[in-house]
Amino acid sequence: MSAPARNRGFTLVEALAALAITAMAVLVATAFLQAHVNAARRVEVRSALVAEAERALEEIRAGLRPMTPAVFDPASGAGSPMAGGVQVSVNVLPGGAPDLYRVTVVSRSSASVTEPMEVVLDSMVWRP
Repeated sequence: MSAPARNRGFTLVEALAALAITAMAVLVATAFLQAHVNAARRVEVRSALVAEAERALEEIRAGLRPMTPAVFDPASGAGSPMAGGVQVSVNVLPGGAPDLYRVTVVSRSSASVTEPMEVVLDSMVWRP
């Protein structure tokens, strides 16, 4: 006589182990995807903050804004790339030479992904 025929297929333990390994792989992939989304959002917010600070500095250089310390909301201006939650502050100090000023522009976002972000631009501006 021949040996009894074995049933073909997976046992319950093998199926559960495969399911557990698949679940772990999905969890790891989800964590990497979420980290990528957060990093992309931080880069987007930082780029917008730099653009707002540069715009404010260029307005000061062009004479569109007065050379006085001020805090303003860039969302009130036309063409702002970010919605609310952004604040731009300008500080003006004498630059050491006549008609030369040290201008510091700080762009802050409190509506950020995980933590508040801040961008600081420092420049010398000559205003006769």
